[in-house]
Amino acid sequence: MTVETIPAVRNSGLVERQDYAKALAVSNLLPRQYQNNPGNVLYAIEFGQSIGVSTMAAILGVHIIEGRACASAGLISGLVRDAGHRLRVWVERDDNGKATKAVATIMRKDDPDFEFRSEWTLARAQAAKLTGKAVWQNYPEAMLKARATTEVAREACEEALRGIGYTPEELGAEVNEDGSVVITDARQSQGRSLGEALGVTAEQVSTDEPRLSAADADPEGATITQRNAIGAAMVAQGHTRESAPVYLSEVVGRPVKGTHELTGAEATQVMHALNQDERARADRSGQRLAQSSTNEDIQDADLVEEAESAEPIVMISKVQLSEMHALLRECGVTNVTGKGSTAVNDERRFAFLSDFLKRPITSSSQLAHDEAGAVIAALRELRVEMEVERNARLTRVGSLFDELGVVAVDDRLRDTSTVLRRTVTTPDTLTDADIALLLERLEATNGEIDLWSAILDASTADQQ
Repeated sequence: MTVETIPAVRNSGLVERQDYAKALAVSNLLPRQYQNNPGNVLYAIEFGQSIGVSTMAAILGVHIIEGRACASAGLISGLVRDAGHRLRVWVERDDNGKATKAVATIMRKDDPDFEFRSEWTLARAQAAKLTGKAVWQNYPEAMLKARATTEVAREACEEALRGIGYTPEELGAEVNEDGSVVITDARQSQGRSLGEALGVTAEQVSTDEPRLSAADADPEGATITQRNAIGAAMVAQGHTRESAPVYLSEVVGRPVKGTHELTGAEATQVMHALNQDERARADRSGQRLAQSSTNEDIQDADLVEEAESAEPIVMISKVQLSEMHALLRECGVTNVTGKGSTAVNDERRFAFLSDFLKRPITSSSQLAHDEAGAVIAALRELRVEMEVERNARLTRVGSLFDELGVVAVDDRLRDTSTVLRRTVTTPDTLTDADIALLLERLEATNGEIDLWSAILDASTADQQ
């Protein structure tokens, strides 16, 4: 399957970016959260494009902490200098050569006579209760320089940072000397049922068991949505309470008791493995179908007897049928509405299924159980990729609003409503076409608020 078969995501270069993400994800030289996670790699590609840096720069320098994008001090420095501003960073030492202060200064290219300045001392770090962290104890000089750099950058040229003005360490993550995130295992009590272990149902823990505080929780832990998706897929594939932890541990390469112990990156890795398992089952089913068809034309008594004793083919279930149709709508295959939409959607559905399964399909009920599972797995993966693409474009919208100085959420929604000529109360209601139009208008301003005001005035005039 390729995304060209799906009208809603037909986009120049998207297929190539997906293929590149899948090829790159197999490298064991990538940071752990990207290994065998093409969805994460694709996110880095899109995010890198939105802030104007290369894919590898985004992979190595950008991190997501509790849904918020942040960057290494090195990447932030690069964004500042790429914007044409002059950044200088140095360290002052005592008589014993020990770093006592880091100083960072910026002189803007449009205001070269004024110097922005930030100073971070060990005393200041102690007052902020930072020096108890392992990274501050081991690498105080690097931490002082990073704090001074990002602080002065936010003050002097926040528009150049594209919304990533903080480092992971400033947002509370555990980091190495270079500012890269150290991924730790979440610690939670073991679930008491298969549903709890897999995340299919809400976690139920007895009152005498310790609960994690917010400070103990893994900031990159798997979300409830991820855990529920994994749990549903594992139950559908026949995993039990006993087999589930074994499977999870094999996929992520460390002992795991349930989905509550997975990081977000590991959850993506597990979902990818489950999707691959579904495809493998579909391939086996297809081979059995082909063998059965061949045996019908062979009169050899031994072969006929063997064919008759073969495992019966299980057809698509009602649960699979319902989920498959829902995913086809969500992925844009069968999203036509209005007069004649039923016939059009049927045509698109059968064309998609025929292309994916490499045989003519004229009814969804013609799918075998394993074939349906493979289709559902592929659509789930595609839905994740589409969500990554959408989030990257919305991030780009936010960065462009930042450049214009339109920071307040209410102001952004007001301007968006003006451009789209309808009331928008939340970004969730924006269609792909809405986002494309909004990006086109914002990019046309080149960061000039006067041009943006002119665009809004023209949109208002057209409505009257």
